[in-house]
Amino acid sequence: MARHWKEKLDPSKHHDFMRGYQDAGGLPIDAPWDNLLECWAYFVDVAGFTFQFVSVDQICEALRYFEAKTHPSTKEYNNGLEHYWQPWYCRLPPGIKAEAKRAKVVKALNAALNEYAPKT
Repeated sequence: MARHWKEKLDPSKHHDFMRGYQDAGGLPIDAPWDNLLECWAYFVDVAGFTFQFVSVDQICEALRYFEAKTHPSTKEYNNGLEHYWQPWYCRLPPGIKAEAKRAKVVKALNAALNEYAPKT
């Protein structure tokens, strides 16, 4: 069963796994300068994998990716970078893009987005 939750953002504990090309360990998150602003880390646990997001926009990006049934090749010129510097979607666990799991991921991401997206 899929579940989602959010935690208060802690730059020492949470990392940004979706920003640009980066190391598999994620990039450090810039701490907010204003202590009055509440920042959150969002988590979606589905199909044996836990996604971590640092913004609702990242949930939207992941949802757009998983809504597509086919994806272009990820093979590209790496300009001398080592193999572990990849975009976030290249580091997904094997099988998570298979149709059965993909449908579960889309459903879970939609549920998280419905709860955490700002209401207008």
